[in-house]
Amino acid sequence: MADKKLTVEDFTNLLYSMYDKTKNGIEHVSPPIEQLAQDYLNKHSDKNSAIKAMLKAQIAKCTTSGIITGFGGLVTLPVAIPANIGSVLYVQMRMIACTAYMAGYDLNSDQVQTFVFACLAGVSINEFLKSFSIQFGPESVKFKS
Repeated sequence: MADKKLTVEDFTNLLYSMYDKTKNGIEHVSPPIEQLAQDYLNKHSDKNSAIKAMLKAQIAKCTTSGIITGFGGLVTLPVAIPANIGSVLYVQMRMIACTAYMAGYDLNSDQVQTFVFACLAGVSINEFLKSFSIQFGPESVKFKS
């Protein structure tokens, strides 16, 4: 049987499915974003320290995932690398979405979902906004004429 190649449609469906699981959680694996955010908000005196603590914990989770999947050595690389990439993408998407949620953004908004995908892809938000002719500054968001 020939290897099936991942199409753009497959990848898009994967991203949307992952975003849905990011928001709603996976039973026995990860809680919904609202619950994750509330846990950090309840334990810290302000939003900024809650966000910083959440980011630090999620980065540690990504690092741990990489270390654990590396235990098998060369023999397990064909399975370990895709598993590690998938888990890190999921944790990073949750980290971005949780930050947006704690900052007061609606995760059901198409714009927020787009920004989460852009952040996950490593796109500079300023460059992303420029591509849509939007100026973002300290005063407010301004649309170019």
